[in-house]
Amino acid sequence: MRRNPKFGWPVLALGLALLTPSLFAADLVNRAEPDWWLTPRRMIQTNLREIDAAMDVEAYVASLKAAGANVVLFNVGGIVANYPTDLPYQYRNPFMKGDLTGEVVKRLHAEGIRVIARFDFSKVNERIAREHPDWLTRQRNDQSIAPYNGQVATCLNGWYQQEGMLKILGEVLDHYPIDGVFFNMIGYPRSDYSDRPIGVCQCDNCRSRFREMFGLELPLNDQANTEPVRKYAEFKSRTISDQFTKVNRLVKGRNPHLAICTYTAAGVDIIRKESNTALDTWMYEESFRTRMTLLENPGKQQANAAVHFPHYPHRLASVSPDLTRKRLFQCMVSGGWLDFYCIGPFYSQEDRLGLDQVADVFRFHAANERWLASTVPLPDVGLVVDQAEKSAELRGLMRILSQAHVSYDLVSLARSDLGKLPTLILPITEPMTPTALQQLDTYVNNGGRLLLTGGPVTSALKCLGLRATRSTLPSEKGTYFRLQPEDKARLKAAVFEKLDLLPLNGEVWTAEIGNDVESLLRFIPPAMFGPPEKCYYTNVSDIPGLYLRSSARGLVAWIPWRVGSHFEELGHAGHAALVTSALDQLLQAPRRVRVEAPALVEVTHRVDSAGRFEWVSLYNHSGQMDRVLTAPVALRDLRVQIRPRSPVKNVRLLQAGKPLSLAAAAEGAMGCVVPLLNAYEIVLFEY
Repeated sequence: MRRNPKFGWPVLALGLALLTPSLFAADLVNRAEPDWWLTPRRMIQTNLREIDAAMDVEAYVASLKAAGANVVLFNVGGIVANYPTDLPYQYRNPFMKGDLTGEVVKRLHAEGIRVIARFDFSKVNERIAREHPDWLTRQRNDQSIAPYNGQVATCLNGWYQQEGMLKILGEVLDHYPIDGVFFNMIGYPRSDYSDRPIGVCQCDNCRSRFREMFGLELPLNDQANTEPVRKYAEFKSRTISDQFTKVNRLVKGRNPHLAICTYTAAGVDIIRKESNTALDTWMYEESFRTRMTLLENPGKQQANAAVHFPHYPHRLASVSPDLTRKRLFQCMVSGGWLDFYCIGPFYSQEDRLGLDQVADVFRFHAANERWLASTVPLPDVGLVVDQAEKSAELRGLMRILSQAHVSYDLVSLARSDLGKLPTLILPITEPMTPTALQQLDTYVNNGGRLLLTGGPVTSALKCLGLRATRSTLPSEKGTYFRLQPEDKARLKAAVFEKLDLLPLNGEVWTAEIGNDVESLLRFIPPAMFGPPEKCYYTNVSDIPGLYLRSSARGLVAWIPWRVGSHFEELGHAGHAALVTSALDQLLQAPRRVRVEAPALVEVTHRVDSAGRFEWVSLYNHSGQMDRVLTAPVALRDLRVQIRPRSPVKNVRLLQAGKPLSLAAAAEGAMGCVVPLLNAYEIVLFEY
């Protein structure tokens, strides 16, 4: 084996030792396994450069095996063909000798590693572009996009992407026993790698297809507020869906066990996403993204790539190792694939920061696959996303729940089994449909606990007991809610001993309430806030800031303002305490898991789908400094308490590999102490 001395990463040596004695032994991949992609996998995408055709394949396979990957996303065709293609409209890699794809697929399969073939049909070599100008994206001046490093952008509606890609796919499927296909840069890219805008393609194919669909002329841009521009968004969605329906027919027609992966949902098995920013965008980003994707796409999986590099211009550098680990872990404990993406072979990275963290999480998953691969969420709270999506209200509520270690999952009134959820939180941003109102009434009448935030809410929601709705108070500066002594007695939060009011910076929905509806907090109209000598208020109204009602077997509370948005904006402890007190004290929401730990520990609770065990994951975010992630501070003596679904026989830490003592707690709960938390841990409770 050739070895470049500057690539002395220790994993390579370990990988070579782990290679099977006969590299070309029988294929170890079961390609007849149905829906194999639904089980969370560990994928590494080595986005190969054309010069990598001369790489050391033995070292390439060894490094991926040593890192714990069981799927590799490998460049096969499109912009550059890494196999001896016979098609004249595909550019064969000039650095390749022999058949790189054939050799790599055979060697990876011999190690039990699946191969997803990567294709990129968004561009063609400029020689091919000159021969087929009708395949290209065209600007409003009827010029094609200027070549970028010798590659010219093609249009989704041209022959190359409509028909040529199917012929290339067919050629690969005929010659190689791949396990899936992936398509890069699909659809209608808005800019090139240097962030120069591309605009709306004006080729004849786009114009005629748009005219056929809508009877309108294709807009010159997508910025104006016109009917053609509004239809253009639908045009893009429909044409992309149509394309991958054709791809699905071809691929599944050849082999139904082949996985299709890309950045859309139609016709796809694995929905690809990317965490591709230099700095962290949100502490809970990958937790949200994975749960949202799986909720919206039942029967599909997500592969969210933790991208090694910070941005296009520095594709050979890395992001923070701790950011990469966080991204991988959150996907893992939320039920998605582990997915890492780098430029060039894994073994020959010139910036190797983060590769140890990738291998650590991948190997952890591999060693504990029996506990991680077939679990479902076991939330104490369902956070409804039908209206809120990724709004400030939802983000704030997620932050409150996470920091209070309340086990939650993202749910939908339309898609989730509400009967399995002890408590629901519903952020309201628009009027609810009659169907949604009926679902909520049924949920509460069957014993559920419901917390509403925001508005509007009407008397049509019978479980809340409103007689009528009143006006909506507009957002005004200097408003508050007064905490009365009787409110503090009901809410029972220690922080309220030091608070007599809560800041308000938004709308308030008001209502006429029934006699059996309890109200808390009182609205303070705009107070003076300057100069300092005039900073006081003179009036406290009788308008409530929280409603509570017992309905049949359940309970419902309404915070008629966007408390989650307030916490996201201000981070005020009183806003967080209001939500947690509403859950614990007013709604008496049952809790199956409780964790005593600093707020920067993120908790996830999942259970085996076959009912053999459950676990609680702990992730230590203490290394977060603004948007920069550094190594976390070790935490000690964290207490974890559960109400197990079945009698617990054993408790142990999966990362530390140590057993724990289990002690009985009140009301059938069982508790243990995690002596040390470094970056992450999972507490396993076996029945």
